[in-house]
Amino acid sequence: MDDTLSQAATAAASVLALVLSIANLYLQRRNRTPRLRIRVRYEYRLEPAEEAPGDEDPPRVHDDSQEGLYLRLGDFLKEHGVGYPQGTPVVRFALSNEGEKPIYLDEVALVLGSRPRSSGDRLVLDPTGGRILPRDLARGTAANVLRNQGGQEGLAELVPGDGVGYKFELVRLANILGEEGHTGNICLALEATDRLGNVYRRPFEVNTDLWAYPEAR
Repeated sequence: MDDTLSQAATAAASVLALVLSIANLYLQRRNRTPRLRIRVRYEYRLEPAEEAPGDEDPPRVHDDSQEGLYLRLGDFLKEHGVGYPQGTPVVRFALSNEGEKPIYLDEVALVLGSRPRSSGDRLVLDPTGGRILPRDLARGTAANVLRNQGGQEGLAELVPGDGVGYKFELVRLANILGEEGHTGNICLALEATDRLGNVYRRPFEVNTDLWAYPEAR
């Protein structure tokens, strides 16, 4: 009886050691895997008054959803005594490297549709050229945000703990979508691809009924 209990205890200890070893190996490999986090929020910032161009941080309001921002916008503009569109509604993305290895970005693009699809079926929105292109034709153009935004926002390398931000005017995105025949609440995704071929996606939405304002183009 004692021998049986001893053998069972030994076997249980061996299984536990194996489980802990596998878990430790998984955590080690996970820590070495590139990890890019993408956050999104919608924001409206008032333009600095001409008589006070030195203001560093003009008043702004933000929300996690475009509907939330739109609902808060009326009270915000009333509070500051201005009318729409005396400001710029934007969708803002924050990309941060939360792994332990540098991430070298090769492409950042706005892709139509919230789910991954084959390259030949995908469409990419080019905010600079004001057009929508098939993904294959968009490569090497300004549809790759890395080619379009300079300074800090044009960084291609993110060391651990580092980050970079991108923002796009909602009015311009909505106008482009509407002119290309995409109306209503359109699903898109900011898609970042690193040089190893890893793809990181953050879905978001642009509602042409809320933001389309052709006079602003």
